[in-house]
Amino acid sequence: MIPKWARWLIRYLALVAFAFWQGGFVFYAGVVVPVGASVWGDRTQGFFTRLVTPWMNVAGLAACCIFILDALISRQRRKSRLIMTLVMALSVFFLFYLQSQINKHLDPDSESIANHPVFRWKHQVYLWLCTTNWLISLFWLGLTVSLTESTTNQINPEKQNGPQMKGIPDASAAQEA
Repeated sequence: MIPKWARWLIRYLALVAFAFWQGGFVFYAGVVVPVGASVWGDRTQGFFTRLVTPWMNVAGLAACCIFILDALISRQRRKSRLIMTLVMALSVFFLFYLQSQINKHLDPDSESIANHPVFRWKHQVYLWLCTTNWLISLFWLGLTVSLTESTTNQINPEKQNGPQMKGIPDASAAQEA
């Protein structure tokens, strides 16, 4: 049996890994890419951001490893969380593959793109897969947070009825009387 502190630590690490991976993705997509495009232009910023995206995918794989461990030690909603995590991990592996295929069309020295229609199509697939992965991760987060709440209530059942004030009887105790 895994001690409560170890389960808590793994859940904590899973949430931190989620925040690092998906928080980084949202910041990258919402701030870095638009600012880079406004400063350098779309094409030049793309030659910079292609160096960053593999690191986001490494963070994703590391997070998925922690997610799998967290799902395996929890009995609640294990199957759905494992399935979501495996889908996310497989998509990250595919993102690595797509990144290598996209990079084949780029010439960093001349900042040119070979076979622009194929490059564009692969890049669109990459972006849609990232977005889908992000949506799945939000469902994973919702399940994980709900498990964290239900676990907290199991450990401290008196918190299920809300905070009790000293000297004021519990409403459920009054109903039983």
